[in-house]
This record gives sequence, C-alpha cells and structure tokens, in this order.
Amino acid sequence: MACTIIALAAVAFVLGVSWRWGAFAVGGSDSHCYAGQARMFAEGRLALPPPVALPVPWPNGAATFAPSGFAPGPAEGSVPLCASGLALLMAAALTIGGDPAIFLVVPLMGALTVWSAFALGRRLVSPAVGAASAWLVACSPIFLYQVVQPMSDVPAAALWTASLAFAIGAEADARRGVGGALTAGLLAGAAITMRPNLAPLAVVPVLFALPSRRAVVATVGGLVPGVAVVALLQAAIYGSPLRSGYGDLGQLFSVSHVAANLVNYPAWLALAHSPVLALGLLAPLVVRRRAAAWFLMVFVLAVVAAYLPYVAFADWWYSRFLLPGLPVLVVLMVAVLARAARRIPAPRDAAALALVAAAIGGLWLTRANDLAVFRIKTLEQKYVELGRLVSTRLPARAIVLAAQPAGSVRYYARLPTLSWDAIDPAWLDRVLDECRSRGLVPYFAIESWETDAFRSHFKDQSALASLDWPPRAVLGSVISLYDPADRARYLAGEQIPTERIIWDR
Repeated sequence: MACTIIALAAVAFVLGVSWRWGAFAVGGSDSHCYAGQARMFAEGRLALPPPVALPVPWPNGAATFAPSGFAPGPAEGSVPLCASGLALLMAAALTIGGDPAIFLVVPLMGALTVWSAFALGRRLVSPAVGAASAWLVACSPIFLYQVVQPMSDVPAAALWTASLAFAIGAEADARRGVGGALTAGLLAGAAITMRPNLAPLAVVPVLFALPSRRAVVATVGGLVPGVAVVALLQAAIYGSPLRSGYGDLGQLFSVSHVAANLVNYPAWLALAHSPVLALGLLAPLVVRRRAAAWFLMVFVLAVVAAYLPYVAFADWWYSRFLLPGLPVLVVLMVAVLARAARRIPAPRDAAALALVAAAIGGLWLTRANDLAVFRIKTLEQKYVELGRLVSTRLPARAIVLAAQPAGSVRYYARLPTLSWDAIDPAWLDRVLDECRSRGLVPYFAIESWETDAFRSHFKDQSALASLDWPPRAVLGSVISLYDPADRARYLAGEQIPTERIIWDR
C-alpha cells in the first residue's frame, strides 16, 4: 500500500509540474506541427489550404505557403512533418474541450508514464522497485523537459511503457495472459502512431507472449489497428502508406551519423542523470526474472539503435529521442540497486533503497533546474504574446512573413503567412507588391536569432534586407514585428513608434 501511495504521489508531482511550468504555447516547428495538425483534423482537413489564392507568380510558391512544422503536400496545401498519433489525441481533446484542452494531453500521458513505470517495476521485481522507478522517472530531467511541451516524446514513452507493463504482466499470469497480451498489442500499436519509425520495437511485447500461441496472436492482433491507422493516414496525407512528412529519409538517416550519436547520447544521458543510469545495463545479470530483463534490455538498446543513424544534433535535449526507452532503463537501474540493497538485512534494505532513490531523484531535479527545464514556460510565452499581438493590432487583411513564428501566427491569429526563408531572394519586393495588389497588408515577424539569416538571405536583392527602420512592436526583445511600408516613411523623416511588450516572467 505504501508503494502505491508513493507512485500516486509521483504521478501527482508530474501533474503539478505540468500545471506550474507547462508551456501551454504553440510556436516552434514541433509544437505547431502537432497542434496545427490537430486543428486540421478537427476541421475535417488533411492539409492546410494555401494562405493566398492560387496561382501566385513567384517561384517555389508551395514552400512559401508552408508554416513551421509543415511542408508542401502532394496536392495543393501544406502537410505536417510529424506523425499523426499525438495530433489525433489533441483533435479529440480540442473537439471536447476547445483549444486549451490540447495542452492536457501530454501531462496526462506523463502521468501514465510514471504509473506504467511503477507497474513495470512491480511486475519485474517488487512493489518497492516499482515505487522507486515511478519517483525517478518523475524526476528525470529529459522527461520533465518534454512533459511541459506539447510534443510526442512523452506520449510515445507512456504508451510503450504501458505496453511492456501489460506484456510482462501477461507473461507472469497465464490466466489473464490473453487479455493482457491484447492490451499490450493495442498500446504498442498506439505508440507506433506516435513514432512510426519505432514500429520494430513491437517485437518485444510479442517476445513476452511467446510461451502462449494464443497470447502471440492476441498481441499481434492488437498491433493491427495502430499500424492500419498509420498506413491509412500516410496514404491519405502524403500519397503513400510508406511516405511521411519528412520526405527523403536518406537525408535524415545515414551510417555517417552513427559515430557522433554514439558519443552524444551516452554523454547527454550522463549529463542529465549522472552515470548511475548505466547500472541498468547490469539488470539481466542480477534480477530473478532474467528472461524478462533481457527482453527489456533489448527494448532499450533497440530504441538507441533506431536513432544512432539519425541526424546528429548538438544540444542535450535531443536525448528526448530516447524517451521511449528511458522509463524501462530506469526500472532496470532500480532493479540493480534493489539487488545491491539486499545485502542489508530486512527491513533496512527497503529503507536503504528508498534513501538512495530519494537522493538520486534530488540530484536529477537539481540537474533539471540547472538545465533550464523549469524555464520552458517563460521561453515559449513569446509565441502566445505574438499571437495575441497580431490578432489584436494588425488589420484583418494582414499577411505575415515569418519563419519560426509562422506557426504561432497561423494558430493563434488565424492569419495567412508566408515563409520568408523559402522566398527566392530576388523576389521579396515582388512578393510584397503582389500581396498588396490582392488587398493584403504584409508584415515581417522575425525572431532575434533569425535577424542575421534574414539579412543574409535577401542581401543585395532588396533594400528591406537591412531591417534598418524601427519595428512596430518588440516582444520582450526576442521577436520584432515590422511593417515594410514603414521604411520609406522612416527614411523620409517620419517617426515610427515602437510598442514594447513585456509579459510576466
């Protein structure tokens, strides 16, 4: 009973963190891909329509229409880059509770992750291992970093961990094995809708079912709906069940990336969690249910292997790709710690495990704070403020040229956007003239880190490349909103007032 209470407290902790520090914002490429796709589904669409009437005279028009997180589709309109699983859940939440409800999906999935870690640890070793695992998953820096953002990493981890918890439970209980195996398959199928590239991981729930032919059939049968949803949606959206929004996978996956990622992923996990996480690799050698531990280790290593050929990144938070395997690795780590604690006479061994788990959890929370996990809300609020600004200050016929902020403009203000980074440099002035001829009023929304790229992109092609006139508004010194028509007025001596917008940080 005490272990269950600890696990519930860990669930409550995660929900509290999500509420207090959750970035309930749509702005970056990933968040807009999921939220924008959810709205698209809720409206009965499979693509975002072009923001301006076709045809347009400028080259590469389809690319300029696609906001952040989207790409040109096989027909007219823009299609999402990301998989559809999370967007389907968000669309359901949006339909039931309106736009704010989409931000409830990831926190609830975070709660499911923690509870599933408890169930997995309890079934692999003991309730004490389950409780310690739930607490440590709740304290994981990369888990907390993602549970406060509307992205698919935590939902994928939740569904895979829950699938494995049911699979290991079905293996241990032959009487309920078929029902548990079916549930494990259904959850694995749902996880595949979150990240289709991890579909091969479904072999692990099947491995747990192997002692029973009926359980194997149930597991495989449970996988079918999720796989079918992925195939049908990819065929409808991208033109083929084997095609995704990421285009040519050969550009994303390459053997040349393996060496860098072999260094990066272990280093990032150690940075965030300390090397203690590596103790989980010893679990198959020490736990009583060694076959189950080996199956779980295969799962963890398969998650890592799936991302070794993926594009190499430079920042620690890209260890989020490994989140589907992290709760399992934590469970295996705690199992090793519990085995070591057994050298202490009972009941002090349980107290020792609890103290060690509490200490590691405290260390991880300190690391999370050092790694700015609890600042995501503040950092992402700029997109909400931009959406509020353009929806209240700009004319109804405004069109905004933006790169990263294009998603927030589309989502919050429902205004048309063009992606300036896809515009042929020689065509900027003509694109603006064409927009004006259609009765549209163009503006630029540029993040501070995009300024040099904007200037370089249009250098020597347009006088507007200099951005040498005052913006209409500056949001917290990180996003500037320009009216390109102000440049001529400013050079003629007219004063252009700039509104400074600061929000509570």
